[in-house]
Amino acid sequence: MAVIPKEPLEWLNLFRQQMDEIFRFLSTLEGREGFTDKEQSPLLDIYETDRSFVVEVELPGCDRSDITLSLCCSTLVVEGTARDETEPGATYTCLERGTGRFCRAIEVPPGVDLEGGQARYRRGLLTVEFPWCKGETPHIREIPIQ
Repeated sequence: MAVIPKEPLEWLNLFRQQMDEIFRFLSTLEGREGFTDKEQSPLLDIYETDRSFVVEVELPGCDRSDITLSLCCSTLVVEGTARDETEPGATYTCLERGTGRFCRAIEVPPGVDLEGGQARYRRGLLTVEFPWCKGETPHIREIPIQ
């Protein structure tokens, strides 16, 4: 089900996410010049509950030590390396799981408590949860001119 933005900034955020997906797709096309390593893009789910904003990132086969999680301003950055654990000398009929470096940047919406964010990693699923702020946080704040 598509989420219809209600605020102008939410429309811009949606547009930015769509542009990120377009550029991510274009970067995977064959024949790119100047790129030797193919960067992976792990699948993710983003949802909101009454209590929190949640991001779930699918990272099968990754160790906790292979993953770096950081927060820059209001952008959550998940990056790391998925190890190549294919069987040497085997002939694969199907090989869909990606290996190598990965990075995803997710814009955290206004109104969440960035300091209260918590992350857990279980069975290949990284879950990052940010609680909503108690008070109403405005999307746009006026700055007085002196």
